[in-house]
Amino acid sequence: MKNTFKTLCALVVVLLVAGGASAAVTLKLANAGPADPEDRTVIAVNLLKNHVENKTGGSVTIEVFHASQLGNEKEIMEGLKMGTIELGTITTGPIPTIFKPIMVFDIPYLFPSQVVAWDVLDGPFGKKLMEEMRKATGIRTLAISENGYRHFVTSDRQVKSVADMKGLKIRTMENPAHMKMVESLGGAPTPVAFGELYMALQQGVVDGCELPVTLTNNGKYYEVQKHTIMDGHLYNPMILFVNDKVWEKLSQAEKTALYEGAQLYNIAQRSISEIQVQSGIKNITENGMTVYVPTAEQMEEFRSVSQPPVLEYVKTQAGEQWVKEVLEAVAASEAKIADAMK
Repeated sequence: MKNTFKTLCALVVVLLVAGGASAAVTLKLANAGPADPEDRTVIAVNLLKNHVENKTGGSVTIEVFHASQLGNEKEIMEGLKMGTIELGTITTGPIPTIFKPIMVFDIPYLFPSQVVAWDVLDGPFGKKLMEEMRKATGIRTLAISENGYRHFVTSDRQVKSVADMKGLKIRTMENPAHMKMVESLGGAPTPVAFGELYMALQQGVVDGCELPVTLTNNGKYYEVQKHTIMDGHLYNPMILFVNDKVWEKLSQAEKTALYEGAQLYNIAQRSISEIQVQSGIKNITENGMTVYVPTAEQMEEFRSVSQPPVLEYVKTQAGEQWVKEVLEAVAASEAKIADAMK
C-alpha cells in the first residue's frame, strides 16, 4: 500500500513538472543584421529579450540569432510565415513577394524627415497597412523601427545633381522600383548580392551603390568609395514581426510583456540609429569620404525626376488606393507638424 502511495506521489510530481515545462515558451528571434554588440538592432533586441524574460518570470524565453544564422531576410520572412521562426526583424525589401502593398515605401523621396516617417508608420495608415499584411500572410507587426535613409555612394564622381548620375553603374537591390528610380535619374541599375558588394565596388564592377550611413560606416565602404550625397532617396523601415499563430497561443500576460518589449525595442532602435548616423557621418568624413548635403533646389530636382515614374510603377503593383492613402498620410503628417510649430 505504502509503495502504491509513493508511486502515485511520484507520478503526480512528474506530471506537475512536465506541466510546468510545457507551459514555458521559447521564441526564436532572427536578425539578418550584424552580431556586433554595439549595433543598434543588437542593443534593442537585447532590451526586448530582457524585458520579456523578466516580465514573464522566465515563462517566455527569447533565443536570438543575429548575422543571418537562420537565413537571409527572405528566408527569415518565409520562416515567419510558416512559423518555424517565431520572431524576426527584417527590412521591407523581400516583403513584396508575399504582400505587394508594402511597396509604397519604395516611392522615392516619400518622407521628408524621420519625424514624418515615424508619425505615418505609427499612425492610422501604418496600422491599417500592417493589419492587412497580417490578414494576408499570418505575420503580425509588433513595431516598425528603421534601417534608415539610403543615400548614393560613389567611387570617383561626386554626385551633386541629377546630371551627375548619368551613366553611373549603381548597385541596387533586386527591387524593380529601386531599379526604376536609378534608371529615371540616368544611372544604370546593377543588382549585386549584398555579400559581394564590397568586392564589386573595390574591383570597379559598379561605380557606386546606395546605402544608409550606418552601413557605409560599419561596413567600412569608405575604404572603397570616395563620395556620398545625403539625398535620402528612400526611407527604409525595419519591422519586428511575430508569427500570428504563435502570438495567439500566448497568454494575455505574455502578450503584454512582448508588446511592451517591442515598444521599448522600437524607441531604442530608432534612437540609437540616429546617434549612429551622426557618429557615422563624422567617422566616414574623418576617413576621407566627401559628404555632400544637397540644396533644396537640388533635392526637388531629384524628387521631381525620379518620383513620377516610380509612382506609376508602384500603383500597378501595390494598387492606386494604397499609393493615394500613403501620400495623403504624409501630407497630413507634414501639416500636423507645421501646426505644432506655430
